[in-house]
Amino acid sequence: MSSSELPMNVQQQLARLQQLQQTLAALLSEKQRIQSELEEIKLALEELSKVDESVIVYKAVGPLLIQTAKEKVISELSEKRDLNDTRLKVLEKQEARTRSQIATLQKEIQMSLGSGRSEEA
Repeated sequence: MSSSELPMNVQQQLARLQQLQQTLAALLSEKQRIQSELEEIKLALEELSKVDESVIVYKAVGPLLIQTAKEKVISELSEKRDLNDTRLKVLEKQEARTRSQIATLQKEIQMSLGSGRSEEA
């Protein structure tokens, strides 16, 4: 059965399925990026907690390294960690919802194709 022989509603469902799969791939990519960033922040905070207050700390600002106070860097990193934690939770909810929609749509497509076959018999 070629795509031109598929009923219009099945073609639309397949297009929607492909769109959902692309959305899921983008969500997973963004989730991985945020998890990576969270790991970097965690390591940076751990290192900062080990050093003495008298240590000079630099932070990257574009192509420059700027001297800054240790506490200010810790505060900025902690805030960034909190924001990324929140973003990660949102992405995980979107991922779960998208996976559920994909599973439901796959079942609908299988049912549509299954019922189509029984009509031909």
